Amino acid sequence: MKESTLATKVMIAILCLGVIAYLAASFIRDWEEPLVITRAYSYTQNVGMEAVGILVRSETVLPDSGGSYVDHILSEGEKASAGQAVALLYNDPSAPAARQTIRALEAEIDQLEYALASGTQSTEASRLDAQVLSSITSLRSLTAQGDLTALEEYTLNLRTMVFKRDYTYGDTAAASQLRLLIEDKRAQLNQLNGSLNQVSQTIYAPRSGVFSGTADGWEGLISPDQLETITAAELAELMEQRPAPAAGASGKLITDSVWYFAALIPGTDTGLQTDRTYALNFSGDYYGQIPMKLERVSLEGEQTLAIFSCRSHLSDTTLLRVQTVDVVVEQLEGIRIPRKALRIETETVAEGDDENEDGESPAPGSPTREVNHYMVYTVIRSQAWGQEVELLYTDENFYLVRPVDQNASERLRAGDEIILSTSEIYDGKVVR
Repeated sequence: MKESTLATKVMIAILCLGVIAYLAASFIRDWEEPLVITRAYSYTQNVGMEAVGILVRSETVLPDSGGSYVDHILSEGEKASAGQAVALLYNDPSAPAARQTIRALEAEIDQLEYALASGTQSTEASRLDAQVLSSITSLRSLTAQGDLTALEEYTLNLRTMVFKRDYTYGDTAAASQLRLLIEDKRAQLNQLNGSLNQVSQTIYAPRSGVFSGTADGWEGLISPDQLETITAAELAELMEQRPAPAAGASGKLITDSVWYFAALIPGTDTGLQTDRTYALNFSGDYYGQIPMKLERVSLEGEQTLAIFSCRSHLSDTTLLRVQTVDVVVEQLEGIRIPRKALRIETETVAEGDDENEDGESPAPGSPTREVNHYMVYTVIRSQAWGQEVELLYTDENFYLVRPVDQNASERLRAGDEIILSTSEIYDGKVVR
């Protein structure tokens, strides 16, 4: 009886120790490798190469006539017709400050007239509130992206909206006071314009074109005509120069709507083809993607000379010259996943067969080879299921993949929950 009781106690103790060991192992495993899940999503990856080049345009420098101070009438990138006034030259050092005062008065008169016409309509005030918020959002978006090309325009627009909002919420019922204020501002404006006209000289556009207030010195060094015969060595030597801005220039006119980008690309295996349009990504002084046609490609030594042309975005790029861009050769569309989500499963197959028939193993003694399958495990309801994928692109932080069988009912899709890490993953495993 005692022996039976002792044996029972030993068996119970062993069973308890086994249960405790199992629970401890499960706890340690789950603690070290918890189930981590994320979402897959659609993604487009630009594949290309970096290029350094120079923007080439048909340009005419606008000289001044001895004036010490230049005030541009047209904005950067604005179109000018032949004979149109593009700049004012002043000999009086106080003229630039007076010109700034004139612009402020013109803006204030416009805002006062707007307030006089608007009255105190609540609907108008609400609309202005929405415009102010929209301007702030657009300005925040530009700064977040690092795109400062239109920063001045957006800032001036926000300032105007704020002024109009203040006047709308003010005592606009006193219309007579507003009219008197407008008349006073106009009198000041006429007086300043009269004084400046006596010390100013006007520069007119000799022909039609796009105006730029900067003449950087490259205008006389390279022109579109040279691009037909220029070599890679000549372009490299040219881009090493640092020309001084044209002395005394009041700006320039770009007289042809077609402009060019002459670029040097490392290597000769670029796959570029003439008469094809490529997207060039600018990310320095100008932020954006511009489609450009490849006019000429030349393989020289260990680099490639490429001449691109474009008929758009001229007004956006008047201040650009030597630039580093990304030439997009191909756009890959697939599903983006973290690197941890991709698993490689190896299968042994008979030599010469792409895959075993009916999933059977090769016959003993027959030549075999190893085949790798790229797998992504997704969560379907509460179980893990493997989806075979094709690897399209590899990055330091992610993979771009697509399903091997894109017509399968159960395939990897954007929005699927994918498993990043868990131990002993297999089809049908309950993961939650």
